[in-house]
Amino acid sequence: MITCTTVLDDLKTLEEFSKARYLILLDENTKEIIYKEDNPALHSKAKRPSVAKECVKLKADKVIAPHGSLCYPSYMILKKANINILISNVHDTLDSPELREVSIKEIIYSSFQAILERIKGEG
Repeated sequence: MITCTTVLDDLKTLEEFSKARYLILLDENTKEIIYKEDNPALHSKAKRPSVAKECVKLKADKVIAPHGSLCYPSYMILKKANINILISNVHDTLDSPELREVSIKEIIYSSFQAILERIKGEG
């Protein structure tokens, strides 16, 4: 089972899709990072969806989306690819994230966060 998520420079701390330094793939069996790349969201206008598309392209089985990451377009990209999606808290660590199922509240919150980032010129 391969998990895709986004982390800070320390490669342990989960961060929102739009703000993280790296996108990683984690082998669920060994708990080791098997792939790392610069976060594609940092160079994209469609920040959150660029991460979702990259996770699909990398053939992840599961995505951990830190709170605020899963806007509606990202959710639909991952859902259409039949990828299991779980939500974590921002700044949880890879070794002990608090994971929960996706809710409509999460999708709405993340979508508003994306809109606010664009308004502020962060996206």
